[in-house]
Amino acid sequence: MKHLVIDILMKLAKMDVEAKEITAQVEAQSLLIAALLLTAGKEGSDSIEKNINNAILAASCATPDVIQSDVDLLLTHINRLLAVRQYIDKAAEH
Repeated sequence: MKHLVIDILMKLAKMDVEAKEITAQVEAQSLLIAALLLTAGKEGSDSIEKNINNAILAASCATPDVIQSDVDLLLTHINRLLAVRQYIDKAAEH
């Protein structure tokens, strides 16, 4: 029984480490995307935004295996990242 508890605790610890790694990767990618959009400027960012949305919509229409809720979730996160540039642009105007 003692070994079972130890084994479960070790698996939970490993899962926690993996979750933190994924979170760090996502946050790093978010910062990178925000920096790239800011560097591209308003015109470049608008073009990037259109290309991303078109790519997601085209991919979702291309295969019936894509679940609409997954597409919506992806678009929500993409739009959140794109909103960073818009927020900074508005803040810079004031």
